[in-house]
Parts: sequence; C-alpha cells; structure tokens
Amino acid sequence: MPKESLIEQLENLSPERKAMLNRLKRVEGQLRGIQRMIIEDKPCHNILVQLSAARKAMQQACIEILKNYIHMCLVTKSLEDTKELEALIGAMLDLAPLSPGKDDEA
Repeated sequence: MPKESLIEQLENLSPERKAMLNRLKRVEGQLRGIQRMIIEDKPCHNILVQLSAARKAMQQACIEILKNYIHMCLVTKSLEDTKELEALIGAMLDLAPLSPGKDDEA
C-alpha cells in the first residue's frame, strides 16, 4: 500500500490539528516579518514589540498543545505510567510563566 501524500495527510487531520498548524503558520509569518524588519533596519522598539508578540503566540501554541495532550491522556487514561506523568508535569512547569520577581533572583 502506497504511503499517503502530505496533502492527503493534511486533509485527514482533525480540526484541532488543523487549527494548531494554522496557529504555527501565523507564528512562522510573524518571524519572517521580524527578519524582514531587521533587514530593513526598522527601529529596535518596533522589532522588540513584534518579538514579544511572537513569543506570546508561541507560548499560546505550547499551551494549546499541552491542553490537547492532557485531554487525550485523560480520555484514554494513558497516564498510568509514572514517567509519562512526570514528563507531563515537567512540560507544564516549563510553560508556566515566571511569577513577578523571580527573574531578579537568578
């Protein structure tokens, strides 16, 4: 049986996965725009604003992926493995924003 083409794979994705890909494509476009701003020697302030927006968009993409993963794990009850649960908790901690003042301690 021949392997599915990329187009067929994209057509068969769930709506959630399609939404995630669209979100990441928007982030990719933001990053290309930032690169163009640097090439065109735009003001640093404008570049930093766009970098901040791209960072927030990536953070939101991470949160959405994590939410979908948690939902999948709860529905399929695949969190019985302790290592899997530890990995999930670690991912959640990595995504958690630092509380005010924590940056100053480092």
